[in-house]
Amino acid sequence: MMQMFRAQVHERRYVPPAGPAAPAIAIATTVIGTGLSIARQSQQAAAQAGMANYQAQLARNDQMIAEWQAQRALQQGQADEQQQRTKTASLIGAQRAAFASQGGDVNSGSPIDIAGDSARAGEFDARAIRSNAALKAFNFRQQGYGAAANASRYDASAADTMAALPFGIGSTLLGDARSVAAKWKDWF
Repeated sequence: MMQMFRAQVHERRYVPPAGPAAPAIAIATTVIGTGLSIARQSQQAAAQAGMANYQAQLARNDQMIAEWQAQRALQQGQADEQQQRTKTASLIGAQRAAFASQGGDVNSGSPIDIAGDSARAGEFDARAIRSNAALKAFNFRQQGYGAAANASRYDASAADTMAALPFGIGSTLLGDARSVAAKWKDWF
């Protein structure tokens, strides 16, 4: 008996037009792309962390400046307070001299009352100057505390960026490994 030859259908894998090297080229391209992606992620993370560190340093500088301004406000307040007391003493001395030049007793009666009133008013002004300087210093220090908080926030941001980098790289590696495995399965 004669056997008839029939064309047998063989399962053939897809071979791209570039030839048998195409799958290897595609896989190599994916691997190279993965490496470049990881390098880009690392550079971006380093740049973000660097910017956050820079901003943290600027905030620390702002904190130092605020503290210097607070100290300067207190020093200026002390000088102004002392100057006010000197002016008050001069005023009281001028008042006593005026009463004495009129022939009155400067140690009793109205001259003493006027000198006492001037002393109280001068001391009130001196204490108001001290209080205003302390308030100014307080406000500068509050700015400094805000700057310190910003510095801490920027430091944390830099640390978080660098801490997240391995997870981003791992995600890229897993995704691209899945892609390489799929290509390997399809072609080989």
